[in-house]
Amino acid sequence: MDSDEEAGQLAELLATQADHPSVTVERLAGSNEAVADLESPVVTHLVEGERPQYCFESHADGVGLGDPDATVDPERGGVFLFTDLRVFLLVGLADGDKSLSLPYESVADVDCHPGMDRHRIELAAEETTYHLWIPASFDREAVERAAEYATYRRKQATPDRGSKASASESEGDSDAPQSVHERLERLGDAKSRGLIDDEEFQRRKEELLDE
Repeated sequence: MDSDEEAGQLAELLATQADHPSVTVERLAGSNEAVADLESPVVTHLVEGERPQYCFESHADGVGLGDPDATVDPERGGVFLFTDLRVFLLVGLADGDKSLSLPYESVADVDCHPGMDRHRIELAAEETTYHLWIPASFDREAVERAAEYATYRRKQATPDRGSKASASESEGDSDAPQSVHERLERLGDAKSRGLIDDEEFQRRKEELLDE
């Protein structure tokens, strides 16, 4: 992407297509006050065809690594972007912007901890657990839905891998691959809960039926 104008145009297009109001032109294009000091707007880090679903500014505590309180604190703002492909973190530090891409297949588990002063989304990956601190100015329900969306995408990306919850079930049940019927039911549930739109539902339904 060659210019701020192009970034703005793409941000406007993606914000229009997004289902959740947390995805705004200002946050994507870097004109929002909380992310204006980043070296590059988050929209410039997207790959072709990637679709933002939820977008949150970073709390002053930034990202906890392993421990929720062992944080990398942003000095020039930060943003957490949930797309159809991954969770993307962009934080402005003194020595430059630092980014982290977590494809859903690399996420072992997702948890959400809403709070009065700040919210936390917990993403457990193989190397460590990332704790995303989000300002309480964002609605509790929005943060919970983002965590649900990440959980849904993780399960879609790794249909044969159990979560922490399924690990507590019998070994035979947790290791058994899901049938097409079960996956269709889960897909319908995701649509009814607003985690995916009609277009995404139809596309994935056709893919499952083709199997």
